Amino acid sequence: MIPWINLTTADVLAQFNDSEAAAYDAAKGDPASTSLPTIIALVVNQIYQAYEDGGRLVDRVDPGTLPPGEKNRAVALVRWKYLLALPAGRALQTAERQQAHDAAEAYFLKMARRQLSRPGAVEMARTGRCIHTRSFDGLGQT
Repeated sequence: MIPWINLTTADVLAQFNDSEAAAYDAAKGDPASTSLPTIIALVVNQIYQAYEDGGRLVDRVDPGTLPPGEKNRAVALVRWKYLLALPAGRALQTAERQQAHDAAEAYFLKMARRQLSRPGAVEMARTGRCIHTRSFDGLGQT
């Protein structure tokens, strides 16, 4: 199996535009705002759960890691959730950012429901486990 990778704050910030980066910098000192690492951890765990719900074998040695091919989708989810959590974030929300989030969310929901086939992926049946989508129920909530 391909080893999973860490999703870091730098990975997410690299895909922020100037306005989003400025809002991030302004919110860093605010103890009331949700931190970017907290949202990253939430999204990475949701992705892991979607893989598990979808019956895929996962090789995650370290907490906070995800499959390398999921990095951009993870960033789309993190970025949108972070913008929703910022007081000034509503002004930064664009249709493009929301579409990227919605597409990533739909992808992982399909994976969790076993509606997505990935070439070369190893799938396994889990006896006694019902298929559910716990990983992405209420995904828009932070």
